[in-house]
Amino acid sequence: MFQKKPKQKFANIFLNNPNTRKELDHGQSFAFGGMQGWRISNEDFHTHLVPIDNHSWKFWSYFAIFDGHNGIDTAKNAANLLDKYLIDALNQTGINSNDESIYLSGINKNQLNYITKKTFLQLDEKLANLVNDRSGSVCITCLIGPKYIYLINVGDSRAIIISNDGQVLAYTKDHKPDVVQEQERIHRAGGRITQYENDVARVEDILAVSRAFGDYLLDKRLIPALPDIIQYPKKSLAAFYPKFLILNIDLIIVMEFGML
Repeated sequence: MFQKKPKQKFANIFLNNPNTRKELDHGQSFAFGGMQGWRISNEDFHTHLVPIDNHSWKFWSYFAIFDGHNGIDTAKNAANLLDKYLIDALNQTGINSNDESIYLSGINKNQLNYITKKTFLQLDEKLANLVNDRSGSVCITCLIGPKYIYLINVGDSRAIIISNDGQVLAYTKDHKPDVVQEQERIHRAGGRITQYENDVARVEDILAVSRAFGDYLLDKRLIPALPDIIQYPKKSLAAFYPKFLILNIDLIIVMEFGML
């Protein structure tokens, strides 16, 4: 006859209380804040792509702030186009961001520098046909990949990487006419820098930054949209581990480099 099946003893697979610690991969938490202030129009724009897309660049994020001046056309159009130009340029080189070697080591820094600088200059040429005012714009951009953070700067907006205990780990340097290297470059290109009492240094008596998109009334050799690029590892020693990143326009944080 049939035998009664003995009761099986099961180990307790449940905790007394749930463990609510979450694990996230390749995701960022971020916030954005902006205000028009006293200006008759808001000349600042921002773009964020988290992730950049769900295919080739699903492990990467893109953030950018465009601080416009003398109008909105340059900042608005640059904000709409820069990410597309940059990712298209990277794709055309044959770089596959999902490739294991890229995933583990990051994009080759020299290759990224070349592509980024070329793309920014090409976009500036394109904007000359789209901008219908006398505006210009500086730009601070950040690419975050699986292994590295890339800070890309044109002008005087700033990116700052900060550790868990408040140390400044990396930051971009402003492109202004009173910076020695910028002065030398502008003079070699045939430009002049003036500074009057109670005013900042200006290129050709006009512009208070030395690199920018737009500002086509000036000779672009004097104020190219040529970025500087910083690469910082996401996984560093504990004391140098990046906790958060700040992107800001010049009026939010005004400080001397030595104060950082």
